Amino acid sequence: MPRPSLRGQVPLLILFAVAAVVALYPLALSLSHASTYGLFRVPIASWVVLGLSALLLALDGAAIHAWWLGRKGRAALVETGQALDQATRELAALKADLLSDQLPAISGQEHLGRVEYGAILQALFRAVPDAGYIRVEPLSGGYSGNATVLATLGDRLGQRMLPRPFVVKLGDRREMAGEKDKYAEFVLPALSRKPGIVGYAEWGDLAGIAYEFASQGRHAQVQSLHQFYQGHAPAEVVKLIGESLAYLGEAWYQAGAAAEADLYQEYDLLHQKRQPIIEAAWRILEPGDGYSGELAAAEGDLRPLLRPAFCPDPELPWYDPIAFLRTWRRRSLTTDIHRSVVHGDLNARNILVETDQAGERRVWFIDFSHTGNGLSQQRTAEAMDKGVPVEQRRGHTLRDFARLEAECKFMLTRLNHEKDLRVAVAFERALLAAGLTLPAAPELPAAVLPLFDERFERLWQAIGEIRRRAAHYLIQEGDLRPYWMSLVQATLPVLYYQSAQFASEASERQQKRYALLAAGMLCARL
Repeated sequence: MPRPSLRGQVPLLILFAVAAVVALYPLALSLSHASTYGLFRVPIASWVVLGLSALLLALDGAAIHAWWLGRKGRAALVETGQALDQATRELAALKADLLSDQLPAISGQEHLGRVEYGAILQALFRAVPDAGYIRVEPLSGGYSGNATVLATLGDRLGQRMLPRPFVVKLGDRREMAGEKDKYAEFVLPALSRKPGIVGYAEWGDLAGIAYEFASQGRHAQVQSLHQFYQGHAPAEVVKLIGESLAYLGEAWYQAGAAAEADLYQEYDLLHQKRQPIIEAAWRILEPGDGYSGELAAAEGDLRPLLRPAFCPDPELPWYDPIAFLRTWRRRSLTTDIHRSVVHGDLNARNILVETDQAGERRVWFIDFSHTGNGLSQQRTAEAMDKGVPVEQRRGHTLRDFARLEAECKFMLTRLNHEKDLRVAVAFERALLAAGLTLPAAPELPAAVLPLFDERFERLWQAIGEIRRRAAHYLIQEGDLRPYWMSLVQATLPVLYYQSAQFASEASERQQKRYALLAAGMLCARL
């Protein structure tokens, strides 16, 4: 910053000089004629003039003094500002040096998906002693656009791996903050075998949470159920699913109780998602499919029995789920349901399987942003603002079971072509006929029996275990509508899942078609 200059203040100095001349002139005139008139015999008016001149002279002097002090003060401020600027530059340089020394490097940045996630990851582990680098490995993430990765720390010399693997979830800041709050409220008091939150960091509208699992060692292998499902025998998958649901049952479900609820109010969020569901349904239709008119029809022109052209079964029990959603608010179904704390998003990517060197497996859970009543904090607040009745701490217990079943059917079972879709539709009809107690094998039409392969055998066994345990939380025996409604709520959002969640474009198309047809069968039951 430049020092203050006198050049810009010349007019002010001239004003001071003129004021001084004006003040001194009457005094000088009086003194020069004092011998002629006598200084003490002048009229009273002359004394007034002399007094005013003296006052003006005093004020002019005071103004000059104040100006001089102000100029010195401004000069001091300029010097102080220059010193502060220099100190700020030195501090910024020092901070940059410290950051470059302390922030661990990242290996596997491409698995994060966003550049900002790298900064969050470094902030999470900056305080870990001896952490020199972070090795990032993919760990199948959820369906909301968040990223979930396995982070392993290495020392600064790169000679050994620190025996501390972490699972890191990265995503929207509000959702991450809500998850941290719900972890403290529902997970800490109830889950005996729980992950610990070892770090939380924010970056603009994004944030990250680092979880550590108490029993993990250097050589432990961590997979999501999404990864485990494909690489292990059906019996192992069934056992793991059973252990997961039993563990949550002891922690949360068994502490619940029966309560009366209107299922359409309970799952009103599905109605709020109708527009993205309708838009996604357009994209899986064949050109010229008459069903497309149903998606844009006025409510009075809906034809709920009209099936999409890709439906392989002309006798399929069907009620159009799009028409079902669009007339949602005119429906009511009040019945007794089981309420408890629920995970809220129990998909296969939020169930982690840790396998140690001895082959022992432990199940862990992550992503608690919907834990409690099954809704996020934001969704709960929005529902209450709209006057929708919401239980703030407990949700419909069957929500978790239906969510896991939908995951197994539409995300873990790959369909590649139309023949697979034909088997899947026959499979779904067998599931509906069996209810919650599945026989050892499904009853399928002879035409599709040869196509019933290991994928569907595995799926049948997995769903059998899920429904067997779900039956314990059905209040009115024989009334399966609470479970069917939970399944509708878990099924239709599959239509707008991102393409990256599917193995191929063909698989995405067939699996989303399966979801739409399965939802239509469920709506027919309801």
